[in-house]
Amino acid sequence: MIKYTQMAICKVITVPNPVLRQKSQPVEKIDKKALSIIRDLQDTLKIQKNPRGVGLSAPQIGISKRIFVLEIEKKCLTVINPEIISLSKKTIADALPQEKKFLEGCLSVPGLWGFVNRPYQIKVSFMDKTGAKVVKDFSGKEACYFLHEYDHLDGILFIDRILKQKGKIYQIEKDSEGKEELVEIELA
Repeated sequence: MIKYTQMAICKVITVPNPVLRQKSQPVEKIDKKALSIIRDLQDTLKIQKNPRGVGLSAPQIGISKRIFVLEIEKKCLTVINPEIISLSKKTIADALPQEKKFLEGCLSVPGLWGFVNRPYQIKVSFMDKTGAKVVKDFSGKEACYFLHEYDHLDGILFIDRILKQKGKIYQIEKDSEGKEELVEIELA
């Protein structure tokens, strides 16, 4: 017998929804409700196309819990109740040449992009979806992806980081020939 499972797609909430600014609550136990949130996050992340997402946190689907999923090496990593053990002093700006730096975007802040100078290497601990404790090191883009989602659990958006670092924020616009280009904008 073939078992069909229906995907659970949620709406990704966007600014100024107040849930995005709340500090999320820890997951007390991994029960049916927690597993349902994880499945919703995985299914919702999977269908994001333009732009494609690499991570999604529970607050982004309106649930104030400390859970997120990350696509790392074509696998979906589940992160529950994460804690930062250490952050390198070396940052992305220190480690990567100018042409290799990348812009962050966010499904909850559609249409805006910018460079966030985050730590280049991190060591973290979290629970996986079975409840097992995981301790893991990330570097480069993967460290940035992790920290971006971690920030969501504390009500922090990537644009907050850019503004604090006095960085530039961009949006995509079409030029006179219809080609997309990044244009710097000012946030009020």
